[in-house]
Amino acid sequence: MSETSDRVKRLNRILKVQAQKRLLEEWRLGQLREQRLNLEKSDAEILASLGVDNALHGLFVGAKVRNLRRNEAERTKLTEAESMAEERLRQVRRVEKSLEKVRNRTGRLADAEAEAIQRDASIDAFLARTTSFE
Repeated sequence: MSETSDRVKRLNRILKVQAQKRLLEEWRLGQLREQRLNLEKSDAEILASLGVDNALHGLFVGAKVRNLRRNEAERTKLTEAESMAEERLRQVRRVEKSLEKVRNRTGRLADAEAEAIQRDASIDAFLARTTSFE
């Protein structure tokens, strides 16, 4: 094995790890979005429960307002966490793409080296046959 083909193998392993990191960041981002959707559903349920048809309507308004404010604070945190997760995901994708380019370039070099070794071996074999006939 040549040094270049060993490097290609190492780059492939690194790419697998990078792909796992990307999947993890995508999963995190999906979880944050799901939490945000749950907050929106909670807000909708709270607002729907504010109907005037209930006899005890006025007793729980303060608690519902507190819940809506708590949800808004949580939504703000989730939005910030989402933007940070999106940035991390972009960085991981950028690193993965650059590693793919390096791996492809190194793979072409390894193929060229293997081809050169095969060519040299063929030439040596041909020369060995032609010199043995003389």
